[in-house]
Amino acid sequence: MRTALPLLLAVAACTTVVAPRPGTPPADITPLPLPTVDPSRSPCPACGAGGQGDGVSPPAPDPVTIIHDELGPSVPIVTESPFLLAGPGWTLASLHTVTDLVHRALDALYTGRFTTHPTRPVAVYLFSSKAPYEQFCQSRFHEECMSPFGFYRPDVRTIVMNAGPGIGTLTHEIVHPLVEADFPGAPSWIDEGIASLFEAPVLPRAGEIHGAKNWRLPRLLAAIGSPKKHEAARLDALFGMSDATFRDDDETLHYAMARYACQWLDQRGKLWAFYQAWRDGKAADPTGERAFASVMGQTPAEANEAWQTWVMRQ
Repeated sequence: MRTALPLLLAVAACTTVVAPRPGTPPADITPLPLPTVDPSRSPCPACGAGGQGDGVSPPAPDPVTIIHDELGPSVPIVTESPFLLAGPGWTLASLHTVTDLVHRALDALYTGRFTTHPTRPVAVYLFSSKAPYEQFCQSRFHEECMSPFGFYRPDVRTIVMNAGPGIGTLTHEIVHPLVEADFPGAPSWIDEGIASLFEAPVLPRAGEIHGAKNWRLPRLLAAIGSPKKHEAARLDALFGMSDATFRDDDETLHYAMARYACQWLDQRGKLWAFYQAWRDGKAADPTGERAFASVMGQTPAEANEAWQTWVMRQ
């Protein structure tokens, strides 16, 4: 059973450095209420949510204390709203290089892309190698890490990452809370497609972000070139794809399709117009096909040949 991690951070407007404990939390960090507990399942059924006889929850511990309790008293913490980045084994200087990337990426993602920003905090636990990353998953979640690179747990608003292979996973994972806030109920394929696009981010100037070709391409090329998988690797197969189908046995293919659909749209300057049109009209356009046609001037099925030809030339 997965347990909630009580991350209690008020969203800050700028980067804040949190010194290792002991010390007091920054003024812009405000405790939030603890989650409600069902009294019938409490060790003290007559007590309130906090196990107190008066039915009032005790004051929540400050977020610095919580993260230091999770990762150790000397871990450095840097905030880049809405993210609180903690680096066990990192120096503040090395952690700042990561924070700078997050800052630049967020500046671009908030410039004409995502409109509604997260108002609730997200913790980012950056482990420097596989061993402590896996150990944390076992001790905290009582299971293996769900990815060798990193993952976002929306139920506890936490990103856990193995930074050993590189920090590209971080620019992928920070997209998920942004989509969550901006496009509630977004299908997995567009959420993962945009996130995967920025696994290899290109940040040419302030306010601009794109994605470079990355390791997902060979899986898509193989499918397009396969008589057995060619039809499954069509652009229009994404539209209307359920989340369950996206994550079936062909999940790696679906990730690649979604990623390169987004890159193709982005290179044509159409990704964000499509995303926003679909987001704003999802009630009447659940599959996104109308939004695509309005932006591209053709249906996904009609655009498939051009898209597959572009993919094969990458």
